[in-house]
Amino acid sequence: MLRSIFRLPRYYFLQIQRLKGDPVYLAKGFAFGVFMGVLPLVPIQTILIIPLSMTLRVSTLAAVIAGAMISNPLTFMPQYYITWKLGNAVLPGRISWDHLKEVLLAIQQNGLLNGIASFSHLGLKTITVLLTGGALIGIPAGIISYFFALKFFRTLRVHRLRKQKLNNKQ
Repeated sequence: MLRSIFRLPRYYFLQIQRLKGDPVYLAKGFAFGVFMGVLPLVPIQTILIIPLSMTLRVSTLAAVIAGAMISNPLTFMPQYYITWKLGNAVLPGRISWDHLKEVLLAIQQNGLLNGIASFSHLGLKTITVLLTGGALIGIPAGIISYFFALKFFRTLRVHRLRKQKLNNKQ
């Protein structure tokens, strides 16, 4: 278990490194994935990322990988806590952590279909608080990650072009 926790970041890094395409296109997809990953939509996150990334004309693969990187079983609970805390600070007194924690444990333990059912029982107040907190974190995180991802993909492209030139000379 502990070994797989340390292998997870490397796994995501290798997946991102293998993406090919225009750096701007990939960076936009990555930033969109970070934004969607921060939003507390775990049971339906990937289901939403795919059509929205196609609509926005950003890299779907980069968005799905970034979304999974940000929101996974290791980050699930702290992410929801932080979005709840921030959303509750902006929209005070709407939901308690105990109520939300029960639903989150049900989502975590019962799988995707039951998770979607549990998520749908959260209620409009709870979802509003969570999405507000998630948007307040996700927008700056998406903007910042765009510039880091753009730098990363441009550097990766230069590295690939150099390697290709060296291979052509031989």
